[in-house]
Amino acid sequence: HPLPGSRYDAKGRGGVGGVGAAGAAGTAGAVGAGVGIGVGMAAAATAPVATNAVTAAEATPAALAGFGHLGKVTHKIHKGIGKFTNDFIDTVDAAFDGVIDGDLFHPRANNIASAVRSSLKGSENSEVNAFGLSMVHLERENHRTALNQLDEVQSSAALMADPNVRSQMVEHLMRIGDAAFEAQKFAVATDAYEKIFSIYYEEQKDIDVDGGRTLQLAIKGCIRCHKKLALEEERKDEYLKAIHHRNRIYQLLHTNKRTIPACQQLIMIAFLHGQLEQYKESADVLSDAIRRLFQGVQSFDLMPKDRISLLIRCYHMRAICYAKQQLWNKAFEQYDEALPLIAREEGMNSRDYNSALIHKSALLVTTGDYATALTTVNQYFKNVKDSLTVRQGLQLVDDGDHIMALDTLAAAHLKLGNVDKAIEAFEKKLAFVENVPKNDELKSATMHKLGCLLAYKKRHAEALPLLTGALEKRKYLYDTKSKFLFESSWAVAATSHSLGNSATALKEYGSLLEKINKIDDLPVDSVVIHNSAGKLFFDDGKIEKAIKAFKEALKSSESSRNMSSSLKADIRLNLANSLSAKGDIVASLKMYDEVLAMDSIQGTKEYYLTLYNQSLTVLKDGDLEETKLLLGEIIASRSKSAKGFKGNAYITLGNIALSEGNTNDALQHFESALKIFSNDPEELASGTQAKKSMAMTYSSLGLYDDAISTLEEAVEKLSQPNVEGKTFHLLKADLWSSMSRVHQQRGDIAAAKNFSKLALQNYKDSALGYGENHPITLRNTSNLAVILLREAEGLPKDKSKPIIDAAKFEMEGALQKFIALNDMWTYRLDVASLKTNLGFVAVWQGKPKKARKLLRQIQEIEVPETHPLVGRIGILEQRVEKLEKSKSK
Repeated sequence: HPLPGSRYDAKGRGGVGGVGAAGAAGTAGAVGAGVGIGVGMAAAATAPVATNAVTAAEATPAALAGFGHLGKVTHKIHKGIGKFTNDFIDTVDAAFDGVIDGDLFHPRANNIASAVRSSLKGSENSEVNAFGLSMVHLERENHRTALNQLDEVQSSAALMADPNVRSQMVEHLMRIGDAAFEAQKFAVATDAYEKIFSIYYEEQKDIDVDGGRTLQLAIKGCIRCHKKLALEEERKDEYLKAIHHRNRIYQLLHTNKRTIPACQQLIMIAFLHGQLEQYKESADVLSDAIRRLFQGVQSFDLMPKDRISLLIRCYHMRAICYAKQQLWNKAFEQYDEALPLIAREEGMNSRDYNSALIHKSALLVTTGDYATALTTVNQYFKNVKDSLTVRQGLQLVDDGDHIMALDTLAAAHLKLGNVDKAIEAFEKKLAFVENVPKNDELKSATMHKLGCLLAYKKRHAEALPLLTGALEKRKYLYDTKSKFLFESSWAVAATSHSLGNSATALKEYGSLLEKINKIDDLPVDSVVIHNSAGKLFFDDGKIEKAIKAFKEALKSSESSRNMSSSLKADIRLNLANSLSAKGDIVASLKMYDEVLAMDSIQGTKEYYLTLYNQSLTVLKDGDLEETKLLLGEIIASRSKSAKGFKGNAYITLGNIALSEGNTNDALQHFESALKIFSNDPEELASGTQAKKSMAMTYSSLGLYDDAISTLEEAVEKLSQPNVEGKTFHLLKADLWSSMSRVHQQRGDIAAAKNFSKLALQNYKDSALGYGENHPITLRNTSNLAVILLREAEGLPKDKSKPIIDAAKFEMEGALQKFIALNDMWTYRLDVASLKTNLGFVAVWQGKPKKARKLLRQIQEIEVPETHPLVGRIGILEQRVEKLEKSKSK
């Protein structure tokens, strides 16, 4: 028979809210981990490309919202476009080097002044002075001043009308430009070359002193200077300024009809727009590049090979830009154009082909076509398997693309419901990122997501080391207010709770509750945090804290428009169970009625679970007839949802019959429960409860052998190799505790003591039990002390004294621990029972004052009149009065 106020799930297992704080069912559908780890956590583990990134780690549809964008593998445009743009920056540089042949720089004359005088013969004095001063400043490496000296001449239309002056101006500007470039004064060099360009084109003067060679050198110098300046701005993330320089390079190359270098510059400009998240502008520039590549070309078949690689890059980059703008059809069109082209030119095992294949599969996940996404990304993995490149120890694509492929594979499997395959994908990813340099951030995110998936599959023991490892790494990577640190703390808390590691779970939940109002954009909904923390507090016997947490969760859920009705029902049910455990019957029954009235749970398992828990609270209040009616409704229901609660309803009816002295009815009810549970191997826990109740019925009839054999049979089933975990560990302790009671009733105190010790050992286990300070552990400590007192009865005082002292020590320790729980109302009966036993010890020790003091304290505690403890308190009072009289004589 379950403890009054505990909640049982559809399978009859205990724990507030069903399956505990880290249950895999995830009834809340929570933003981070569901109720427990839940479906939400699984969704967070692999969220594929979303509209703000083109990776398989960003799309998180509302149906699987969760853990919340936890540990995203975010590829910004500079990682998306950049991964295939960076690899041809060097190609662009090489092209420039090819455009600018080796004789751009004129050797500096040994005597610049002499050269000036020679070149200026026949010129007017004003321009002679300007040219002369310019060269003097140039010799002193005052390049900007040298350039400024020529401004007056160039601004004079009359002087510039003279072909000789124009020719000299171009020559001097070229010298300044070359010298400034050599001195790495690129802005001065750019201005000098641009002035030459303007003389030739903007002023449209006929200067052809060397067949156009000087003009070509000026254009090449101008291109090289703008390139240097663009690179400087890019290093400073001044992308708009870099775009200005790249545009000028494009214009100069376009003027010179250099198609390939010009298109390379357009691709670079598109890349820079992407860095600024100007995806429309980036796509427009790429469209210009594609049009220019097709100029003079009638079809793909006639496209020059040196243009095809650029065309492929344009299609790939434009697909990303369209995806960023959520123009899905246009994005797919780009991949449909690029993939056949790449396959024809480079083959299906080429890097470009497989990179495009991966990006397309990620986009398919984003648009919800999971089956096609899976087929597409599996084609990449087939290519990897078949590739000679891979067999030679090289990768088919770069690290980023391979990681995206694994993310997409996991996401597609997860969306199609194959969590095991998703786990396999993440295990491969974790093994891969081990070899990626500077991988702490990526590795911690992968560990976190894999841990979440394992926890969702109830593989908590495997999940916890991964989640803990991710948390430790993130403590060094992020500050204390980081949402990544928050989601890791949540995952560790929930999984630790599921494994029964209350100390770790309480520590992490405490940290979460401290930070919950300090972090913007929480990765896990605060409602879920409070609800799960409440479950942990309940399981740990901290009922007041549990009630506070559930009330916070309820308050937040009522103000949320997007909160699921199932989560709201779960919170109310948890609060009702906690109020019942506290003994606030009126408030708990009112809350149960509210849950039962909710339209969203009518006819569901949650409805019958609530009805069953309500029956336990009514029973606790002493209304047997109302309890029978509620349990009868569950048994009579034909709903499939009620099936999981009928066995427990029979057990409770059996306990009621037993309390009324109807042992035959009790045994019939227990047998009915066993018939239900015996047909389902997953109902071992509930079947064990039925056997225990049947054994205690045998014991009440004096059939001790039958009782003991029934309990031994139940223990044997729980001792099988495949039966493990906290639930069965505690059930075995419960059976040993029952065995102890049977032996006490039989009068075999030695056996009773031994079984009580076995039970207490399991309860105290910090990993699989409740731990030393849990109320159930403390009650069993008290039970063992009572057995020791019975053992001391009838023994000579010298032999009984050490036994009674040991019992007294254990009871005083348990009493202090109950008081330390700081919830006197909830544990008032435990405190009263312990003080009563200590009162009997004081009487035995001949200490009437101490006994009377304890008795006064007991009388201040509200004990129900029908409680068995009332009789024992009466006996204690009689013995205290007798002792006082004997001492007064």
